[in-house]
Amino acid sequence: MNYIDKIKEMLDAELNMMGTDYVGLLDLYGLLVMVVGENCTNEHIHDAWSVWQNRTEPTHRSLKPFNELTKEVQDLDEPYRQAVIKVAQIQLNQGEDNK
Repeated sequence: MNYIDKIKEMLDAELNMMGTDYVGLLDLYGLLVMVVGENCTNEHIHDAWSVWQNRTEPTHRSLKPFNELTKEVQDLDEPYRQAVIKVAQIQLNQGEDNK
């Protein structure tokens, strides 16, 4: 298993996306773990979802910039942000342990 698959596996442990229509989001959320890590925002999550959603359902009503969404819709991204942050922290701690 390579490092990308390990990150995706850790994310899936938090989000339970394997075997669902949303499994493709794990790649994008994994990229967020590696690129923004603990600094992940709900806007980052929404943008990743938007890239995925544009491929699967480009007319979805929430496929618009984050700041144009209602607060209620913006808040739906929070559990995914928390999962990205948790996995990023684990990755950071594992890196420190290997020094």
